[in-house]
Amino acid sequence: MSEAPLHNEINVRSGSYLIALTVGTCWYCGAATSLLALALPPGHETLAMDAGSEGEGLAQEVWDAALCSALLFYVGYLPDAVQRRLQELAPLYRIARSAATQGSYWANHCERCGSLLDDHNLFCEPEGAFLPTSHARAAAIQLLGIDEPLEAAAAGYACDPEFFESVRGT
Repeated sequence: MSEAPLHNEINVRSGSYLIALTVGTCWYCGAATSLLALALPPGHETLAMDAGSEGEGLAQEVWDAALCSALLFYVGYLPDAVQRRLQELAPLYRIARSAATQGSYWANHCERCGSLLDDHNLFCEPEGAFLPTSHARAAAIQLLGIDEPLEAAAAGYACDPEFFESVRGT
């Protein structure tokens, strides 16, 4: 992941998006803290590389419509309007440098101690805030629909997250 992801690194886009909000526990100080994630509805697009026409040898960008909903993580680029909206909702969701990824990405930080809360633990580990293993845990996630376009550079993408439909229905 590069230090300062550029606009031309966009690999997902959508005419609308969702903001997922929940509360988790900081693994540094043990305090409860607010957490935020970005989610995309079915129909969003993901960037793929097409090998191109036979004999040309050049890869071309192709945008594919996704039939699934998705959570984004390790987000390196967000447009200014989206950044402002997220900062209003969760000021501690901000760009940060991570030793683990050797780059910068939009990350949650603890409200009490300010520690960076790594996306791997939030999105990839069972019982992570955005990887619930029960309907009860999923019900703790609130989704806010935003009817505005979003373009992002995301290194993490979870298609059809477990319990997403049950959360969306609340």
